[in-house]
Amino acid sequence: MTYLKSQSKRSPQRSCSICRVKYDKDALIRIVRSPDGHAVIDKSKKLPGRGTYICPDAECIEKARKSGRLAHSIGAMTDAEFWDELTEYAGNMGMVMGLKLRSILGLSRKSGTLLIGMDNIEREKRKVLVMTASDCSENVREFAERYEHIALDMNISELSEVIGSRGGVQIVGLPLSSGFAISFNPRPLT
Repeated sequence: MTYLKSQSKRSPQRSCSICRVKYDKDALIRIVRSPDGHAVIDKSKKLPGRGTYICPDAECIEKARKSGRLAHSIGAMTDAEFWDELTEYAGNMGMVMGLKLRSILGLSRKSGTLLIGMDNIEREKRKVLVMTASDCSENVREFAERYEHIALDMNISELSEVIGSRGGVQIVGLPLSSGFAISFNPRPLT
């Protein structure tokens, strides 16, 4: 899943040790070297010791496993059990972020903040974050590329259901200055 660009000024930024992209600290997984020299996931993000960050992206995790850069950066040993746990933890983070996005879309629809359709997005005077369904038309995708754009992991019927619409919604937008867009800020777009 692609996540929204960070708008928050209060959340510290860290770089993924694999892709080197900066994200809000809370959107990354912190790995620390335990006293016995093994790599462990710092779920509280407060464990003492040398640590490094990785995004919860399957590609970054696989690159880290193959290259050994993650373990090398903190001088720790990794084993198959660690990589299995890291993959599962990253998947759970993705599910939480997906639930948060669904909640934000539903709430923004109820508050009247959500812009539905290309016409409404185009009429908006403020900068807009545009989100498209995974199976949107090529025309909609080309339109979305003119804005800060996220391709969602939801098809048209799922997106329509999340926002409570009976029609086949392919594209929605949130003004970047809205509290809804600001509250969902785990990762920047790449």
